[in-house]
Amino acid sequence: MTKYKNKTYPLRIDNILQEKIKYIADLNDRPVSKQYERIIREYIERYEQEKGEIIIDTRGTDI
Repeated sequence: MTKYKNKTYPLRIDNILQEKIKYIADLNDRPVSKQYERIIREYIERYEQEKGEIIIDTRGTDI
């Protein structure tokens, strides 16, 4: 049995938003979870372009 390397996070989302994300994911032929990941990555990229790179200290962590 392999261990999933990324952490999971339970997320409560309004039903309408969830359906819209599902619609977009279907259009892009990707799973909903990957659509959420893409949205988050795009948000972080825009944030870092505006505010600067976020530096994460990964010493001593599982990252």
